[in-house]
Amino acid sequence: MIIGLTGGIGAGKSAVADFFSRMGATIIDTDVIAREVVKPPSAVLDSLAAEFGGAILKSDGTLDRAALAAAAFGDRLREARLNQLTHPAIRERTIAAMKAQPASAMVVLVVPLLLQTGFDAYCDRVVCVIAKRALRVERVVLRDGVLAAQVEARMAAQLSDEEYEIRADIVIRNDGDLAALQHEAKEAWAKLVRLRGNS
Repeated sequence: MIIGLTGGIGAGKSAVADFFSRMGATIIDTDVIAREVVKPPSAVLDSLAAEFGGAILKSDGTLDRAALAAAAFGDRLREARLNQLTHPAIRERTIAAMKAQPASAMVVLVVPLLLQTGFDAYCDRVVCVIAKRALRVERVVLRDGVLAAQVEARMAAQLSDEEYEIRADIVIRNDGDLAALQHEAKEAWAKLVRLRGNS
């Protein structure tokens, strides 16, 4: 069973993925894969540097993710170009990882842009994590040490909670503490197991 797990920045996808992993899921996280495809030597990294300039590279030649985000996010054309340069390699590696799993596995595919990029077509079920906007901004500012305006710029390129709720099979709301999120995730996992049993 392939489960797509998505949600906006700061919603709590990683925490839900961690819980699902403890329940026995195999986690394939495209954020992890995205970091792998730009590790030097990398044709993707070379393309990014050619497009966005050498300032997105650290002194050791690795990608400065904060600099890339500052250069790309907030401008729709530059965001689209970033996606054009990175998504094919990420998609290829993600699909290969999915195909390598046994049929009996509960595979959780963590993709921030799952619905926007059509990755939901590979999924049997879609789980969306949502949270209040102000809370998400606060979490990301604390987590990443960035400005609220930078978080807002990234949110502008993502779906609304209403859209996630319409398109999800299961919605996990993360407006409380970690214990409340774990309770929500536990209920979601139980439902996924039942759905697999009924398929």
